[in-house]
Amino acid sequence: MKKTLTLSSILILSGCATSSINYTPPEITKVDNQVTIDEDFEVVWNRLVKNLASDFFVINNIEKSSRIINVSFSTNRPTEYVDCGRSVREFSNARGKNIYEYDPSETTRYTFTNDMGHMFNAVRSSKLSGRANIYLAPAGTGTDLSVNTKYVVDVDVNYYNASNQAAGSNEFSFDFSTKTPYVEPTEGSVKCVARGNLEQRVIDYAK
Repeated sequence: MKKTLTLSSILILSGCATSSINYTPPEITKVDNQVTIDEDFEVVWNRLVKNLASDFFVINNIEKSSRIINVSFSTNRPTEYVDCGRSVREFSNARGKNIYEYDPSETTRYTFTNDMGHMFNAVRSSKLSGRANIYLAPAGTGTDLSVNTKYVVDVDVNYYNASNQAAGSNEFSFDFSTKTPYVEPTEGSVKCVARGNLEQRVIDYAK
């Protein structure tokens, strides 16, 4: 995970403001990324290639002799395919309390205070990209199919002070795969897992 962060030295105190954050990690669930389809290999292969080409996937490499198809994808709606838990932020000042709840992989906005009690607005944008290796092979009269995906969630955060002046930025990424979650080394930090929706989407295209 890479991070770069710079904050403006000009800070504006915005009354008696406080903020807090609570994070709940996602549940680890088994992703079914393998299946045997009771149809001939040639039929399944041709159907899958046709359906992949008509979706948001980009076919990077296809080797029928090796039984491998490699595809890439990207989306601005990461939470359709990955789960990075839930963050709940609370911000309070003289005007009242605001609560912001979001998945760390998604685009959102929130207000918070730093250690000195200065208020900032955060504008957070994210996108998901990745690559999937799809393996098909004859299995008797049927076809074995497996899908293994590499996920990368890229997040950009821009900060603004109480006067709406730019006050820094932050960039980071969550990198994980179908079977291996993303886990930050510090306790209580972000964890990300695959939902299995993308793998199932590929499997459905083959049926």
